[in-house]
Amino acid sequence: MKHFRFLMLLLSLFQIISSYGMKMVGGIDSSTDREALLAFKSLVSDPQNALSGWNISSSHCTWFGVNCTSNGTQVQSLSLTNLGLFGNIPPRLSNLTSLKTLNLYNNFFFGQIPSELGRLTSLQSIILATNNINGTIPISLSDCLMLEQMSFGNNKLTGLLPSELGQLPRLKILDVSMNNLTGAIPSTFGNLSTMTNLSIARTNISGKIPNELGRLHNLVMLQLSENQLSGEIPFSIFNISSLKFLSLTENRLVGKLPSNIGLTLPNIRELHLGGNSLEGPIPSSLSNASHIEILDLPSNNFTGPIPLLGNLKNLAKLFLGINKLSSTTEQNFQVFGSLTKCTKLEYIFLNSNQLAGFERYQNLVALSIQQNSFRGQIPKSIGKLQKLEKLHVYENLFSGEIPDNFSNLTRLFELYMGNNQLSGRIPMSIATCQLLEKLVLAGTAVNGSIPMQIFELPQLRLLILANNTLSGSLPYEFGHLRQCEIMDISGNQLSGYIPAITERYSSLRRLNIARNKITGSLPKSLEYLAALESLDLSSNNLSGLIPKELQNLHVLEMLNLSFNSFEGDVPKNGVFAKISWDSLQGNSRLCAFDHDAAEKLRVNTCITKKKSNSHLVLKVTIPISAIIVLVSALCLVWALITKKKSKIRNNGTSSSVVRGLPPRLSYSEIHLGTNGFAIENLLGKGAFGSVYRAVFSTGENGTQTTVAVKVLDLTQSKASKSFDAECEALRNIRHRNLVKVFTSCSSIDQTGAAFKALAMEFMSNSNLDKWLYPEDVECGSTLTLTQRLNISIDVATALDYLHYDCDPAVVHCDLKPGNVLLDEDMTAHVGDFGLARFLSHDSSQNESSTIGLKGSIGYIAPEYGLAGKASTSGDVYSFGILLLEMIIAKKPTDRMFQEGLSLNKFISEVHESKILDIADPRLFKDYESVTRSSSTGCSIGGDSSSSSSNNNNNNNIALRSEKCVAAMVGVGLSCAAHSSKERFTMREALSKLQEIKRSFIGS
Repeated sequence: MKHFRFLMLLLSLFQIISSYGMKMVGGIDSSTDREALLAFKSLVSDPQNALSGWNISSSHCTWFGVNCTSNGTQVQSLSLTNLGLFGNIPPRLSNLTSLKTLNLYNNFFFGQIPSELGRLTSLQSIILATNNINGTIPISLSDCLMLEQMSFGNNKLTGLLPSELGQLPRLKILDVSMNNLTGAIPSTFGNLSTMTNLSIARTNISGKIPNELGRLHNLVMLQLSENQLSGEIPFSIFNISSLKFLSLTENRLVGKLPSNIGLTLPNIRELHLGGNSLEGPIPSSLSNASHIEILDLPSNNFTGPIPLLGNLKNLAKLFLGINKLSSTTEQNFQVFGSLTKCTKLEYIFLNSNQLAGFERYQNLVALSIQQNSFRGQIPKSIGKLQKLEKLHVYENLFSGEIPDNFSNLTRLFELYMGNNQLSGRIPMSIATCQLLEKLVLAGTAVNGSIPMQIFELPQLRLLILANNTLSGSLPYEFGHLRQCEIMDISGNQLSGYIPAITERYSSLRRLNIARNKITGSLPKSLEYLAALESLDLSSNNLSGLIPKELQNLHVLEMLNLSFNSFEGDVPKNGVFAKISWDSLQGNSRLCAFDHDAAEKLRVNTCITKKKSNSHLVLKVTIPISAIIVLVSALCLVWALITKKKSKIRNNGTSSSVVRGLPPRLSYSEIHLGTNGFAIENLLGKGAFGSVYRAVFSTGENGTQTTVAVKVLDLTQSKASKSFDAECEALRNIRHRNLVKVFTSCSSIDQTGAAFKALAMEFMSNSNLDKWLYPEDVECGSTLTLTQRLNISIDVATALDYLHYDCDPAVVHCDLKPGNVLLDEDMTAHVGDFGLARFLSHDSSQNESSTIGLKGSIGYIAPEYGLAGKASTSGDVYSFGILLLEMIIAKKPTDRMFQEGLSLNKFISEVHESKILDIADPRLFKDYESVTRSSSTGCSIGGDSSSSSSNNNNNNNIALRSEKCVAAMVGVGLSCAAHSSKERFTMREALSKLQEIKRSFIGS
């Protein structure tokens, strides 16, 4: 019994000693990891206070972003993403000996990757993407033999890709895209047998693609686009059957594709090879790669026919443009017939090839080759396609006359031939297509009269003959087209009267006869068009009174009677209750009895006729005549003085009219000027529409004028209000720092849908948004500190003019980088007045916007979120955010600004000494170049003794630039104060910025 008790005593003592020993060991490990984390915290700025809970009063395993091993002592994972952390990555992280995951994605870390991290032998994943890390990739990371993921994309890494990384036996993901790496892809990467994702895009990698990469039999994604790779693509790459994504675009690759590519890449979903110099035929075996969703092969030298791709049931995008593809007519028909089986197809680009015409194809039901480069005459064999129901050949280069052989096309119900180079008359045989529902011949050069039989087609619902050279008068049958819903015959040379409308003409919704030579008065029978929504009769020779019967068209929303010779009073009800000056301008003899209406419509006030006695004529007319002469003289003097003041106030800005542009543009003119709204002419997209580059011929000698055209997306419920607001805001304001609007268009497109657009001054350097962010800037262009200061002054000057020199004052309500346009001299111009508001002189009047929130998310003043009135202070807030954004090149909607942290709060919490750490390093490009040149020992006079003074001068430039940044931040924070009462006025902000320029940059 004693022995048993002694044994139990020894066992208890052993357990106590063991437990104490374990605590000691654990305490040492715990202390080491805790100290490493606290050292990390001490060296990193934390604007969101995400690391505030990292303190000695709690276990480090409970700290934010930290996970520990199962025994609760050693750090296994450190994940701190999207927190705005900035500073160097401390080498002491290498003391976290059990660390498996290090994730610092999307922060502001700078400096080099510590080579000491190579001591983390347990490390499986290191993610440092989207920071500002520079230097080279440490070779020591090849010692981390457990590594499975290495993501360093979107940094500033330089140097070579270490060949030693090819020794990592478990590496699955390697992403070093969007860096400044040089040299070749190491052939040792072919040893990474476990690799599934290899991304080396948008670097400066050169040389050939290693043949050894073909050994990566588990590879799913290979992304090598936008580099300087040359030579042929190794055939071994096309033998990686596991590949689903392959992108080699924008390199210098040559050679042919293997004929069996569709068999050796059975799982491929996206194949991107555009922008190289590949040649030979496009392999027909691609039809076997049934999973393909995107086939992207443009801008190469491929020849031969387009393969039949009907087996690609998932194909959504087919890009084969800008090659040398050619084929016979029969082959082309087979191609188009094959593509009809690709039911998911959304985009087809076959532009700029050498594809042939087309001929007889007996079973063809629908032929759609629109928006291509087909040229020559339309084959007469079209008339033999007796089963044809749809013929779409618009927007090509077809020329010659339209064949008059439609008599056999008894099933045809859609005929689209517009926007070609056709000539001659409209074939009479088209009228024999009794099932024809849609006829579009707009934008060609057909002439002669419109066959009256066209108006007798029983099923015709859409008739678009706009922008041709049609002549003659409208036939009597014009008033009998019972089923027609949309008719556009504008932009021709039609003459005569508008025929009377019969009551049977009740389906018409949109009618456009603008820009012709129609004469006479409007028939009162227009009131029979009960379904009419849009009526455009502008730019004709119509005269007489405006029929009051138009007031009875209850669904009529758009009426344009401008540039005619109408006279008498303007009706008041129906559509006339909301009509604007734009729709009546150019009719000098119109008037309105109501004084306010006359002022709004800019017409005379109608004079009520009263009986007069002949004996009073001399007594009345003579004094009145004298008064009129006197008043006219005074008005002339006043007008001259006002004009002079206006010129002074507008700082000498020129007229907003571009010589040669018509007072109102047509849809066809805009369509032609933008090359059919081609994607290469798209300048940008906004909430209410898209902006395109357009080129117009504005002179008899073929002078070309480039403008920007803002096309409203009228499917947006508030786009039309935005259009009206922008027109109203820009009607009377002119300033050198505002984008000039030259003219407008309010019409319908070739499908009959409503169309509205504004023609504006073209800015060759795009907008500020595309200069602030490197991924959107071509050739790595950037803005220096001097340029950003000048731009901020330009924007402030524009807002100062709107707030103080306009009567009533104008509030822009949507200031952001995308709405700041830059001309060829980098002078800034504020544009997009779609949300602009006028401030009433009556302080009690509500100026809150009817268009919703006054601005874009991130730039909206806090008080607007509480349904506050539009105010100049709201613009000041937006300007402050914009100014701060220009300093750090971070959008206020960036993911780092969340959970109560905003851009201005983030910057305000940064200590003044740390401002330069978060500032965009490209700010100092203008003086860094000076520093580099002087550091080489070069001087203007060649006197090396001046190097010391040069260094002092460089230091002085750097110091002044740093002070300039700090001062600009101060202005931005004062403008973006949370309380509107604490903000600068726009005039105060402008004055401060001008003072900064004088003090630090020089005038």
